[in-house]
Amino acid sequence: MVEGAARSLEKPTPQKIEQLVHELIEERIADGQLDECDLTLGDLKKIMDRFRFTLMTMLHTRIAYPKPDTRTLMSREEALRPDVMAATRRPPSAPPVSAA
Repeated sequence: MVEGAARSLEKPTPQKIEQLVHELIEERIADGQLDECDLTLGDLKKIMDRFRFTLMTMLHTRIAYPKPDTRTLMSREEALRPDVMAATRRPPSAPPVSAA
C-alpha cells in the first residue's frame, strides 16, 4: 500500500514521502486494522522509518540528461585522438612480457 501510494506522487520529496507514510499508517491505526497485531508503537515507528528510507532511495530524482539532438556531434576526424603513448610502446626487439 505504501509503495503504490508513493509511486503515485507527482514529484516525490523526502517531506512528501514521510508525510504519506505517516498518514497511511495513522489511517490503519485509526481504522482498527492493527488492533489484533502484536506490533508496538515503537515497532510501527521503525517500520515507518524503513518505508521512508526505502521509498526515498527508490524514488529519488534523477539527473536530466541532454537530449541526443542537443549534443554537438564531432566529425570522425575530431573523435579520433592521436595516440599519445605511441612513443612509449615496447620496441619489437624487447623480450615478451610475462602474463604472470
